[in-house]
Amino acid sequence: MYFCEVKSRQKGKVYKSYFIRESYRTEKGPRSRTICNVTALPEEVRELIRLGLQGKKVVEVEKLGLEEQSDFGGLAVLREAWERWGLEEVLASVEDPKKRKLLQAMIFGRILFPCSKLSLKEEARGTLLAQACSLEKSEGLDEEDLYRAMDGLNGVWSRIERGLFQRAFPGGVSLVLYDLSSTYFEGEGPKGLARYGYSRDHRDDRPQVLLAVATDAEGIPIHVEVLRGNRADSSTLPGLLVGLRRRLGIEKAVFVFDGGIRSFFNLEMLTGMELGYVTRANRAQLQELVEKLPRDRQPELWDRTEGMEVEKDGLRYVIAGGEWRAKRDRERREARIGKAKLLLEEFKRNAHKDEDAVRLGSRVGRMLQRCKAHKYFRYGIDGDGRFWWKLDEKEIAKEQSH
Repeated sequence: MYFCEVKSRQKGKVYKSYFIRESYRTEKGPRSRTICNVTALPEEVRELIRLGLQGKKVVEVEKLGLEEQSDFGGLAVLREAWERWGLEEVLASVEDPKKRKLLQAMIFGRILFPCSKLSLKEEARGTLLAQACSLEKSEGLDEEDLYRAMDGLNGVWSRIERGLFQRAFPGGVSLVLYDLSSTYFEGEGPKGLARYGYSRDHRDDRPQVLLAVATDAEGIPIHVEVLRGNRADSSTLPGLLVGLRRRLGIEKAVFVFDGGIRSFFNLEMLTGMELGYVTRANRAQLQELVEKLPRDRQPELWDRTEGMEVEKDGLRYVIAGGEWRAKRDRERREARIGKAKLLLEEFKRNAHKDEDAVRLGSRVGRMLQRCKAHKYFRYGIDGDGRFWWKLDEKEIAKEQSH
């Protein structure tokens, strides 16, 4: 919605009318309609409406006197929790008292109204955030001061991490869940960290960083780290293992991670450090295990909800399926095949007769690889020099059986 002023002339006089209008889309394009005629309202009221529709504050925050009021909401709860758990001691490694207070303010602000350091001062206007962190009202939350406070963490953040870990897990942890995510930047990103690489967001054209997170069994973070954006997932685990043992003293634990982080070197390293692990085995291992099972223990195709444990070479494998997994695999396969069929038909229409078979096979192969559907199709050139393709029913049936 928006505020609209309309001028009209009648008998040499200019008349002004004021409306609240709304834009909307139709099949024939954008249209607008009048919601309300506010011409008869007093000018001050019309101005308030105009400012409100523009998303602007209609009264200055300072005039509301919010600074004089006590905030018994989020700030009071955070302040009470901060004191109850003695979190002031966690930041004791930061020597400057003002920097400790500013760090506390950033922590409170991130919980109450998540925003960047640049926006914290504006977001905190009219609240008691500064006073709740024992900062003078005149000091405020200046941007430069916030950055200097962050610089105060250099060289001491590992001690802070260790202190938080010891408080949260006095008995240590027995299970560690580890995974990676990523975020990309529209600009250049942080120098030395932002790199081009495999993008989980399908934005290979943007620099990114990796976010490595280790949690306990309930998802409570143990360790968070920002990594260079072009690292392979499997290359991040060794550094994590060494860091958690050195900084947090994790000597005995079971690490859980997905198949992308799994590698022969990583599994050997975990074994050498006497750490347990749970990860996804590959399809070749599954086939090998099933083939070597005694005939009376062979899994039946209809027993998808049954779990089976197999021990081989000192390792314990769990073979499990489930209706949900079967449904997900089927839908994924059908989507890939459907997309590949459309591309193959288009390719067949545009393919030149008597085209070089090697070049054609290379082009089709790359196209199917991008769709992750290469194994489901057979293709070639017939005796008349025409391109042909068909589904590999045997491969599809084989995958369904798994």
